[in-house]
Amino acid sequence: MDTETIAKALGNAKKVNGSWVASCPVPGHGRGNGDKNPSLSISESEGKILFHCHGGCDQRDVFDSVRERNLLPTTPKREEISFTQHQAPTLQQEWEYTAEDGSVLFTKRRYKTADAKGKTYSIHRVDAQGKRTAGLKDTRIVPYRLPEMLQAKAAGRAIYLVEGEKAADALISIGAVATTSHTGAGSWPEDITQYFAGANVVIVPDNDEPGRAYAKKAIAKLLSVAKSIRYLDLNLMVEGDDAYEWVNDMAGTRTELASLAKKSPVITEPAEEPAPAPTSEPMPDMDAYNPTPQLLNIEAWDTIKDEPVSWIIENVLPDKGFAALYGPPGSYKSFVALDIAEAVATGRQWMGNEIAAAGAVIYIAGEGHGGIGARIKACKIHNKTQDGAEIYVIRHQLNLRSSADDFNLLMESIDNLIEQTGIQLRLVQIDTLARAFGGGNENDSQDMGAFIHNTGRMQRKLNCALMVLHHSGKDATKGLRGHSSLLGAVDTQLELQKLDVTVKKEGVAGQGIITISKQKDGQDNIKFGFEMVQIDTSGGLNLGESLSLAVREHQEMIDEQHKKPKPPPLRTGAGGIQKQALDALHKAISEFGEMRIIDGKRNKSIYTEQWQQAFEVAQMDKAGIKRRFTRCVQSLQNAKRVEVFDPFVWVIWDDSDQNGGDF
Repeated sequence: MDTETIAKALGNAKKVNGSWVASCPVPGHGRGNGDKNPSLSISESEGKILFHCHGGCDQRDVFDSVRERNLLPTTPKREEISFTQHQAPTLQQEWEYTAEDGSVLFTKRRYKTADAKGKTYSIHRVDAQGKRTAGLKDTRIVPYRLPEMLQAKAAGRAIYLVEGEKAADALISIGAVATTSHTGAGSWPEDITQYFAGANVVIVPDNDEPGRAYAKKAIAKLLSVAKSIRYLDLNLMVEGDDAYEWVNDMAGTRTELASLAKKSPVITEPAEEPAPAPTSEPMPDMDAYNPTPQLLNIEAWDTIKDEPVSWIIENVLPDKGFAALYGPPGSYKSFVALDIAEAVATGRQWMGNEIAAAGAVIYIAGEGHGGIGARIKACKIHNKTQDGAEIYVIRHQLNLRSSADDFNLLMESIDNLIEQTGIQLRLVQIDTLARAFGGGNENDSQDMGAFIHNTGRMQRKLNCALMVLHHSGKDATKGLRGHSSLLGAVDTQLELQKLDVTVKKEGVAGQGIITISKQKDGQDNIKFGFEMVQIDTSGGLNLGESLSLAVREHQEMIDEQHKKPKPPPLRTGAGGIQKQALDALHKAISEFGEMRIIDGKRNKSIYTEQWQQAFEVAQMDKAGIKRRFTRCVQSLQNAKRVEVFDPFVWVIWDDSDQNGGDF
């Protein structure tokens, strides 16, 4: 079906600048009064019908409403596919090449691949802020472990030169001083020759022809500058083995290495093959350093302290956390997600909260492809975002629940982006869960569990935070739509509420509230007010169809007492001792509380025993303290101040605890 047919079927159709517009079919459009002035743009790109409602309707709602009128084909349900293997390159190791003072100049990364070669490498230069960028350009080139190498040279110790970082680390693990170049056997970087001047070098080749050829290159380059050069053949039995296998498979030791090195020939001139005869020339002290084996750190539990929470957005989005941004249709989820992405990528404050760890963001747009360009442009104009912000968009619907092909394609694509750009990825956003669910049943525990498992795999491999955009259920008060395992999995839950605005403001299309309804490692029930401002994206031409929306902080709508939760006033029947018990409960919940679904209710709760301990600590008079606590619990239950569902307890809130009645 073409765009003209769809437009005429929706009504009020007309052609504007070569594209069709018609009335938006979403039932909630215009506060339920319908779209009297056509505001739905309909276009076609690469054989796909695209929609964009200039009134701000959610893209999914538009597609669903059009499809309900039989104007679009029904999306076929994808066949479920079991995961067999992950084909994306997996980061195995990162080695740092440092200057004399230990500052990192560049890194080399090794990835495991599923091809015949089995591995690949990438090089990233590192700036003063620690940001990694692919390629070396004018970076200073140094050998691996330069500070230790220079110390050994000054002390007259032997320096073992091997073909790769893995082999060097193996020798270092037994107490030797080892180094290599970032190029491996491929070539010899001229820049590193200077650091071997006056050094006692022992070259340890890999057990293959490329390894022996590399050793010859190194000898030719170092012969004129090194104090001495020895050639150590470890007599390995398997082709391609190196010092790593000698240490780990053959249990080679520091003493054995020193003994073999002393017996190795001293090289005095370039030769096709090293001279086989040993020399009596004295060898530098190789047994001076015998490190204590590194053991696991076993700590007494009394000394254990929690590490401070690391944040991307202070008090809002934890670093490497799993967050859900959810709300009913038309609550501006995609706009808010883009606003968060822009703040994280640029370091701009978000809703008054500092960005503690700025970095790159990947936004996976499973829906709304037709209008995302305008939304991005409006966000950039409103925030005065400079070009080059590290926000990357994937406009593709992926099945991250049950498709191994889609999962691997995504991982390979992101790996390639990181390798090409050297970005430090902080956040991945999935818009929306439904579009990444592959036709599964959101209420089914196995389907939701599979989605949580696979997105968790992605998050761990990318070592970043994950934010999923999702819808609330039919009853918005019950939170996230779908199986309750999703609520249990998320660390942070951001709830969006679109407000019914009675007094219109010029240039403002709507208002809303963002509530932190769950924060595993922080304070929840914090609220942020925002409004949707209209942005002309036409570059000053003031074309009506070039209007889009952007998020603007508007805390004035949040009464001061709503910004942070406060202990509610005591009701009838609660005296001084009950107030002390209630204060102890609030304090214990703030320290130990977790969001739980208990008896079908979702509340931040603690164990009753934790409440009792907090109460007893606060009491000066210890006599009869357990009996007093029992009476307080009963009194507060009767006053409907607390609810106890053994072994848990939580505070009961009602509308009288907050003024204004908006929440």
